[in-house]
Amino acid sequence: MDVQEGRKGIPSLLSSQGECIASNITQVAVVFPFFVSHHFFREIHESVVQSAKFLLMLVANLQLVMSKLSAFQLIGWTPLIELKNIAKKDGIDARLIGKIEPYQPLSSVKDRSALRLIEDAEEKSLISPGITTLVALTSGNLGIGLAFVAAQKGYRFVAVMPAKFAIDKQILLRYMGVEVILVDATINGFKGLLDRVEQLKNEMENVYVIDQFTNPANPDAHFRWTGNVISSM
Repeated sequence: MDVQEGRKGIPSLLSSQGECIASNITQVAVVFPFFVSHHFFREIHESVVQSAKFLLMLVANLQLVMSKLSAFQLIGWTPLIELKNIAKKDGIDARLIGKIEPYQPLSSVKDRSALRLIEDAEEKSLISPGITTLVALTSGNLGIGLAFVAAQKGYRFVAVMPAKFAIDKQILLRYMGVEVILVDATINGFKGLLDRVEQLKNEMENVYVIDQFTNPANPDAHFRWTGNVISSM
């Protein structure tokens, strides 16, 4: 299976048509039953600890398929669902179609961006596995996606995060081997976080800062993959 074919991920292995649109939200089939369930999505909000355990479970269960699939073949091609009830309720004369991004391997749309941001830097010869240290400012989801990709490719990854925010994601990132640097955002706000990233860039050797806010590779992930899938339906 080549890389482009791999973008179709598990859904393409289950159906010759790859993706299909569910007729209603009550009829969505669970594509990854060993990853997540609706029960877990309800439970995840009960406490920070439960949320962290849920995310840790996602990472652990990825090992079930790693022997048969490239890790990056799990990213993308999530199910589509037609939101008929919402359109009818609000009197919208159009088809509303949602994309279920929690079915990404690390349960976030940011998995797409993480893969593209790192691949883009590699294509431009800006980074090298085992040599470059990746540094990124994140509130959680992109950092988790970056940690996943970085671990598979052999990069050291340092995440800069607001100190008292997304504790569950801080736990997961550390579990994934990421060096998490916490910054008190109540002092200098967003600027304080950016300053800490810049400080790391100056203090460490062979650092590449992954800037999701200005890097065109971030939205490019959706032009390349998400948009093509939606437009083909």
